[in-house]
Amino acid sequence: MSKEELAAVPLKKGAYLKPERTNPNINPKKYDAIDEGCETAVIANDGNAYVPEQSMPKILNQPKRRTAYIIDNMLPDDAKRRIGNADMLNTSNIVGYLDQNSHQTRDAEDADLSRYARDSLTRIGDSDQAEAQRRRIDTHVAKGLRKLKAERGADRDEITGEPLEKGAAFHHLNSKELYNNPLDVLDPAQGRNVNPDTHTEIHSMGIMDEKSLKENQEEIKRRVIKRKKGKN
Repeated sequence: MSKEELAAVPLKKGAYLKPERTNPNINPKKYDAIDEGCETAVIANDGNAYVPEQSMPKILNQPKRRTAYIIDNMLPDDAKRRIGNADMLNTSNIVGYLDQNSHQTRDAEDADLSRYARDSLTRIGDSDQAEAQRRRIDTHVAKGLRKLKAERGADRDEITGEPLEKGAAFHHLNSKELYNNPLDVLDPAQGRNVNPDTHTEIHSMGIMDEKSLKENQEEIKRRVIKRKKGKN
């Protein structure tokens, strides 16, 4: 988990261009309901768009009981976040469900409404407001990464046990691309302080995640010792 709590701001009015209503046979009130649900979206400080769970019946065009089933059984747990006092859902996961439903349902109206909701949420996630937040995150993360070694506080290489040397670095347990929340990379618990030779071996072995790092710890030590002998 990130050491920073999720916070969010409401979606600005007119932040995204609504998709075309392609099916004239659908009651406009159903399109209106989707718009109302999507307009409750927020942009969080992790750069993602979220919608309140209570808006999902409108977005999915489903009764509350059916919506609750979909949330519980068809959306992954990491899509569900608590932001402030509200239970929120990451729109990227909802988009995935809607896209799948638009292809699988045999109901033409249901398929058209799923596509409309899918495209609406996609445009919210791609909006200028969301992009601006992601740029702010990039700047914030870049500054925070430089502080992680000191915040971690370890004075020995946490893989080999040797004293930290000049050029030691903070190595993330998992490749930064694997974090769903970009703010998680700023958590000192998500990495280890290592010496330059250790860091080099970790990357040369192509280790990308915490499991592989643990499994290969002894091999990393062996390689570091061999590397040091080669320098002498």
